[in-house]
Amino acid sequence: MNKKLPLLLVPVIMASSGAAFADSGPGCGLGQNIFAGQSGLAAHVLAATTNGSSSNQLFGLSFDSLGCNGETVITASFQRNVFVASNYDNIARDAAQGGGDHLRSLAQLMQMQDNDAEHFYELAQVNYDQLFGAGNGDHAAWLEKLDTTLAADPTLAKYSLQTSGS
Repeated sequence: MNKKLPLLLVPVIMASSGAAFADSGPGCGLGQNIFAGQSGLAAHVLAATTNGSSSNQLFGLSFDSLGCNGETVITASFQRNVFVASNYDNIARDAAQGGGDHLRSLAQLMQMQDNDAEHFYELAQVNYDQLFGAGNGDHAAWLEKLDTTLAADPTLAKYSLQTSGS
């Protein structure tokens, strides 16, 4: 039984980590249709498990069925949210050092030019206490602080979601 426990927890862990940045539950597919209108962790886990185990999302996306839309655009803000949610601690470490792979990747996701990225690394290091000091690891709150910091900088304001509308 002890060896099976981790396997039983995989859907719960996947659903809970996805909930950190998900906007609309388990996505599209057969599970979404079966459990439509239901709320709560159990319904979301069952819907996501149904979607994942039956491989029906590929079919749904290919034929625009099962509530899937293959033309949906993955936004820059969504990509940024996912990346930060998965790499928050590493981004904090890189910001304290004034650069690093994770901070560089974030700059690339934000489509920063190289010279602006160098300025971004410096800005993150100089404003480290403001960005990470009072934080509790909440990536959404951190992203708001980051956007405010970027918006206040004349060089980097163009990369803030507050000013760019991405």
